[in-house]
Amino acid sequence: MNKIFIIFLIIIFLIRQIFVLSADDNTYINTTNIIYDEERNIVEFADGSKINLGDTNILVDRGIIDYNKDEIEVFGNFYLYQETNILSGKDLKGDTDLQNFTANKVSFIYDDDLKIDSDSALRSGNDVYFYNNFLTPCELIGYFGCPTWSLRIDKTKYDVNKDKFVHYDSFLQIADYKIFYLPYFSHYGSKAPRQRGFLTPTIEFAIGGNSGVYVPYYLPIKETTDIKFTPKFIFSDDLNFISNYHLNTILNHKLSGGELTFDMDNVKIQNRDDINNTIRINSKQVLDRNKILSLNGVLTNSISTTRSQNEYPIRFENIYLRLDNYDLAIKNDYLRTEITTVESFDSTNVSLIPFSPHLNYYNTFKLSNNLTNKNEIDFRIIKRNKSQIGTPSENNSLKIDNFLMSNQVFKDLNIYNKLSLLNNFSDYSFEHNGELNGEERFHHLILSSDFYLKLNRNISPRFKLIHNQDIYHTDNVINEDSNSLTFNYQNQYSDNRFFGTDNRDNTSRFVYGIETDFQIKKYEFDFNFNQSYDLNKNNNFSQKLNQNSHLSDYAIEGSTKINDFLINLDLRVDESSLAKKEMNLSIETNDPFLISINYHDTRKDAFIEKSNDTEYLGISLEKEINDNLILDYSTNIDLKNNFSSYYDTFGLKIFDECSELLIQYSNRRYNDNYNTTPEELLSIKYYMDYLGFFGYQQTTDLFFPRAW
Repeated sequence: MNKIFIIFLIIIFLIRQIFVLSADDNTYINTTNIIYDEERNIVEFADGSKINLGDTNILVDRGIIDYNKDEIEVFGNFYLYQETNILSGKDLKGDTDLQNFTANKVSFIYDDDLKIDSDSALRSGNDVYFYNNFLTPCELIGYFGCPTWSLRIDKTKYDVNKDKFVHYDSFLQIADYKIFYLPYFSHYGSKAPRQRGFLTPTIEFAIGGNSGVYVPYYLPIKETTDIKFTPKFIFSDDLNFISNYHLNTILNHKLSGGELTFDMDNVKIQNRDDINNTIRINSKQVLDRNKILSLNGVLTNSISTTRSQNEYPIRFENIYLRLDNYDLAIKNDYLRTEITTVESFDSTNVSLIPFSPHLNYYNTFKLSNNLTNKNEIDFRIIKRNKSQIGTPSENNSLKIDNFLMSNQVFKDLNIYNKLSLLNNFSDYSFEHNGELNGEERFHHLILSSDFYLKLNRNISPRFKLIHNQDIYHTDNVINEDSNSLTFNYQNQYSDNRFFGTDNRDNTSRFVYGIETDFQIKKYEFDFNFNQSYDLNKNNNFSQKLNQNSHLSDYAIEGSTKINDFLINLDLRVDESSLAKKEMNLSIETNDPFLISINYHDTRKDAFIEKSNDTEYLGISLEKEINDNLILDYSTNIDLKNNFSSYYDTFGLKIFDECSELLIQYSNRRYNDNYNTTPEELLSIKYYMDYLGFFGYQQTTDLFFPRAW
């Protein structure tokens, strides 16, 4: 009985101790040796004790908690951690919730990244002060055997609520060498809300020209709106930044279901009175699950930097407003409504000032498992202030296209049949000469059958019959769509090889070809070949391609991967001489480094309207030297002109976990007689984690583009 009574007293005592030590519900102590003074309400704990204060955890050598005075004191070392922040040091003394404390020999790790070592620290409310400290987010034993960059600071103030660091009397060190002195500067941590301030500057050296520095400034307007101002201050002998400057302004506004971007450039050129302005507007808004509204626009009075002869600004605007509507009347139909304006005030060609509303409607009906009907209606109005021969002041154009398609499969044979009825109605008005007014139209039928045979796993012969039937047409249809003209493997199988509205194939033809997929040793090859036979050898397409026989040139395309080399080839070969007329070749590899080569060659006899051979080579190289160094080079070379690359860039990127140095050299050259001048630029950009733009959290990714 006595034993039971003694055990009961011990249990009562332990329960009492638990209740007493939990008098402050936010405190929990885990220790192997604890002394509690009930009269003074003081807890003494020994080495290795663990204390939990709310969401803060402390490991201590030894110390006391005085609940009556609301004090905690640690004698010796302590280790405090809260989420991803760690504070360690010696001789901690403060209130029990650690809203106010002092400590010596403090090390602070912020967000598991930024490191601060200081002789002493003091917290008062929401502010923490570090004295005589060292700060860096870099590895302490880094690439140079020391942090890549660090700060030696007399005093740092950290505002916990704002997540803001303010430094007084600082030296910036690169690889342990003092670079420059900063009497005062501030930055925000990675958890801070969007804050206004300067972003990473860029220095640009123009060899033989104007050098300058870009100093971007970020301004958050509200939760969904950001503005970035990027002035370029151009260095001059008299330091006059007003007579020669460049200012770029970008506004990004997030909408519910979309966004709006406003981009403006203001350029002042020395010795010119005018200011060149260019404004770009882009917006996309999802109205509901079936409707998307888009707006794009460019307005400028800037001098062209391309190959042109203009010495003075040319006013120009290009704006379109577009509404895309899905499932408008029936399921799977589509309506695009668009208004476009392109206005140019170039006095040499005042006719090119159109205003163009455009409506496009498209629908699909599945009549059976193998039969589908597609219909398209396209209506456009083009208005100009002036007219010329071949360029009306108003063009009302209506296209109505109907397609009936069937697909049938017989074992290894796939037959795809298509019936196309193309209709166009155009009404032209000429402001300068009413006698040119008129109505033009055409009605055209195309019947095609495409036979695709899977002969075996490697070879698939293909044969296509295309019959063009001109039902009715007038002779003066004006092409306001596209003047593109191409010859390649894919276009050979097209029902209509032209892209514009004024021309359609005026001959029936058949196309034969072979598609192969085979393997030699461990290498796979894809090789496609075709040729067409035109029933009328003097057809309009062959004439434009400078062909004068029934048989077309050979169209070849192929691709393969040999080891780490990916090769793609597009080739046009003369049907009689087997001479190369056109070739596009691309080679890519990432071993021993990333290489991309693009080669293009077109002979002057490939097209009837071409007067010169063209040959072009583009090369892009990127090599990762090690984990901290990347070299980048790209160039465009016109091999048919007597000068070297007309544009090339060389880039060097040196980086680690906490900083990045970008050095880029660009060279642009011309040998023409236009108003274009050579340009050589060397830009340097160095930014550091927490001190550059990586320290910001934003609602948009507008201001975080990668250079490579």
